[in-house]
Amino acid sequence: MCAGQRPGAPFLLIPPSARATGMAYAFTAISDDAYANYYNSAGLAFLKSPSVAISYLGHLVGLWPDPHYGYFAISYPLVRSAWGFDFAFFTPGENGIRDYQGVYVGTELVWRIAPKVSYARKISDCLSIGIAWKYVYQRYFLHAPWHMPELGWIGYMTGQSWAFDFNVLYNARHNLSVGAVLHNIGPAIHYTESGATDPLPRLIRLGVAYVPVDNKYVKCTVSCEMTKILVGIFANEDNTFWQNVKYELDEAWKGIGLELLGYRILSLRGGYFYDHEGRREGFTFG
Repeated sequence: MCAGQRPGAPFLLIPPSARATGMAYAFTAISDDAYANYYNSAGLAFLKSPSVAISYLGHLVGLWPDPHYGYFAISYPLVRSAWGFDFAFFTPGENGIRDYQGVYVGTELVWRIAPKVSYARKISDCLSIGIAWKYVYQRYFLHAPWHMPELGWIGYMTGQSWAFDFNVLYNARHNLSVGAVLHNIGPAIHYTESGATDPLPRLIRLGVAYVPVDNKYVKCTVSCEMTKILVGIFANEDNTFWQNVKYELDEAWKGIGLELLGYRILSLRGGYFYDHEGRREGFTFG
């Protein structure tokens, strides 16, 4: 991703679910609970009963004093299809406000939201597809000394857009599944006050999950996944096509996860996540 092609609405990339996080986010080919709304909504069609999921975390608390991320999801399966709804909320916290003379007058809360509706349907007993539509709204604070709403002067700006997600889940065998998603496909975020725009964080994600052991005592699941942000892809015009392909593959996020479920009660999870560009690398567990 080149420096001039950074996506807007990066909060859409914050992954929910302690389970998926413990497995290094390698969850696209699993997606067997309400968090399928986020990772791969095609998995909703394979669920047997309605489910609800709620997540909360303090996101990157070392970089900003008071960030919060919340996620809520619900799924409702039918005979061969399913509906889902989820809602993501993120706020970096409150920002101080000063008037046109630079005098502190209080604080302003800035936030971002993304409600989404999903639908999934089985094409066969092994294959399902999913589609989702989301609305993206952001409220930013501008560090400007002229925040006076009573005069029509504001120190924040709002941006909005919408997007589609496209999802596929294929259970190739009883213990092997493959998932693929194309997310955040929609117009650029338009900022009403300034007229500027930012591209959405369009991405493609591919995952494979394998269950080598599954009996009444223990179930073992191994999953691996690769995620590629599509904004700014192939931006280096000096490279050949294959050089760009190699570069983009190197820059893709990669994760491998392991889950051990004992007696259908106790779960142990671990994984390894690698993001070269973002300098995020290390083990995960839960």
